Amino acid sequence: MPDYLKARKLHLNGIIVGMAGMKKLNLKANKSTRVETLTIDAIKAELAFIDLQLKRKGD
Repeated sequence: MPDYLKARKLHLNGIIVGMAGMKKLNLKANKSTRVETLTIDAIKAELAFIDLQLKRKGD
């Protein structure tokens, strides 16, 4: 079982949750910047790739 993939998935999910939490704290910066949007999209793409790898490995 590829535990490193599960750990990476948890880590990336934590980053997304952390970014969402920071947005709630900073009400003035309620708009997403282009960099934030691209970062979140890249993380989501990486998560989808990890899910695909986990399915292939039989988890």
